[in-house]
Amino acid sequence: MRWPFEAVRDRGARASGWVVLHGPIVTPAQHTQFAELRRGGARFVGMTSYLEFPRADPRDGLDYEAVCEAWCHCFREPDRRFTHPSPRALTSASDFTDCAWIEHAAASATPLEPHELVYVGATGPWQQKAKNWVLATRCLPRLARVLGMRALVIGQADATFPPQPAITFCRPLEWRALLATLARARLLFVPNANDPSPRVIAEALCLDVPVLMQRDILGGWKYVNRYTGAFFDDERDVVDVAAELLRTAVAPRDWFRGNFGPETAGRRLSALLQPLDVSLDQAAGWRITAAGPAGRRQA
Repeated sequence: MRWPFEAVRDRGARASGWVVLHGPIVTPAQHTQFAELRRGGARFVGMTSYLEFPRADPRDGLDYEAVCEAWCHCFREPDRRFTHPSPRALTSASDFTDCAWIEHAAASATPLEPHELVYVGATGPWQQKAKNWVLATRCLPRLARVLGMRALVIGQADATFPPQPAITFCRPLEWRALLATLARARLLFVPNANDPSPRVIAEALCLDVPVLMQRDILGGWKYVNRYTGAFFDDERDVVDVAAELLRTAVAPRDWFRGNFGPETAGRRLSALLQPLDVSLDQAAGWRITAAGPAGRRQA
């Protein structure tokens, strides 16, 4: 199965008959697979993994709320995002992140030189908008100058964000190398705005790295609290918030393990689907295979 589809399976990799739909169906190949899945009797549960999905593009004729019988979402106010009264749960693909597997992956790669702050930016225009590249250009230089932090930006310097002291730019890293590098940081910087639930947030928490997050992010906000990080508004308060966070005793890994991971997220997914499908065994450990290049991530 290819993005945006993924099967819901139990611990033994047996299919449930349910398919997760992560985002819009736009290419001919995706439409072909969608038709094949429907002919095969698949039932769909939506998951808000792409921008503001399921809000439709005017050019897209599919009513995704009609396609999906239930929704796993990332929104603070879901009633403002959905028009159908389908069953919903505050559940994201990143909830299934396995801390033990992330730690193992990080230990298996060679990191870049240490940086105290890591920002996973982007290169394409739509990605830069989701990752709030413009806000990062206003915040990172202040953090570097006032707090003396060395920052690593995953992305290319450009006219908006030119090279400057204490900030290193690099091309996208292989996933394990990114984890290994992130594991040595003191903070993950997340200025992201129109981003549904960046998986790197859960990965940072699994590596015991706290998160400095822009308050109005679309999704992923549920991971940030006194044990895991702090919210900032913009360049006016980011230095003070970061300084206080660096002084605060936190426990990101322990908190994430206690509240998320494959087993806990699987139970929440089961609780959502079982009333719609009494054939599902709630004790079977239902889970998904997380989206991304083959071999990159697994839930």
